Amino acid sequence: MNSFTRIFNNTQNSYKYYWWLSIVELCIKKDRKEITFEEIVILTISKLWYPVNYFKLSFGKIDQCSKFVKQIQLKYNLEDNISQPDLFDFLIKNNDSDLLVNITKELTRYVPFRFIRPWYSEQTRGLKDSYVNNKILELQDGAAPYNINVDLKKIILNESWFNWIQKNYKLIKSYTYFELIKYLEKENPNTANLSKKLEKPSKRKLYTSTKYWKSFIVKEPSHNDVFENKSLLELKELSIDHFLPWSFVAHDLIWNLHPVERNINSSKNNFLPSIVYFDKFYSLQYNFCKFLIGENFHKPLENYYILFNCSFDNLNDLSKEQFVYRMENYYSPQIEIAKNMGFEGNWHLS
Repeated sequence: MNSFTRIFNNTQNSYKYYWWLSIVELCIKKDRKEITFEEIVILTISKLWYPVNYFKLSFGKIDQCSKFVKQIQLKYNLEDNISQPDLFDFLIKNNDSDLLVNITKELTRYVPFRFIRPWYSEQTRGLKDSYVNNKILELQDGAAPYNINVDLKKIILNESWFNWIQKNYKLIKSYTYFELIKYLEKENPNTANLSKKLEKPSKRKLYTSTKYWKSFIVKEPSHNDVFENKSLLELKELSIDHFLPWSFVAHDLIWNLHPVERNINSSKNNFLPSIVYFDKFYSLQYNFCKFLIGENFHKPLENYYILFNCSFDNLNDLSKEQFVYRMENYYSPQIEIAKNMGFEGNWHLS
């Protein structure tokens, strides 16, 4: 297994991470050594869906896998938040489409061979690309994780590797994600919470934040919501909105939350709000923060301490103008980063 740690050295494409993650997952779920190219490719696409389409991470200019994911979304008009099992089933049912046939062909032209090349590095060093595949087929001896059957378009996991994967699945997955995050950090230097953006997010828990906002509304009923400018007391179906979408920030910190009608929250979805709402949001946040201070709710205030790099006394002493200035200093560059990542902006009520 010594060559395993060399797999991800000098990686310039995402395929190695997702190819390997798909193989080990299919090995566990299917409990069989023989896995078709098609199964691996479709699971690879399914795993890439959320990082590429929902979280809009960059995988580098030369990465092919992420480009294929975007092509599939464009052709079939699938939702950004389709679940991995549903996407996998959809792709299996449409596996004979020209697009998926071509994607499978492209991804398996070199990927199955290049992945196991570290086990045959000495014998293939200096070879022209056109000779590498055949040389690897010639050298297959059971040392690498799998052998390749070109005629049947599948891999056959070698016995020792199959058993090792079965016993160490969680460790293998964690290590692979660790290496994947290092790769993504280079391509997404301004993106926070990368570790939360590799898979479909778990259900968000906003119960505590909702409780604080409801207390604020009861105690200070004169304030209006950000988008409709109506009294917070008049919200019929109160929902807590992430001002910058969760798919961008990947957290539920209270300084990015505010109460809205449920249907407004659904309409806004993962869009960036229009600039016309920012001052209203900052103002509401200021009043909410002052309420938390007055009620001695220290736990949610910790979110502001970190955001502003300040103490309780510093926060308490901020004037509204100072508070808004600090909020704007944070949000303005974040909006630009989100736009550059591909998040659609300028959402407003029609």
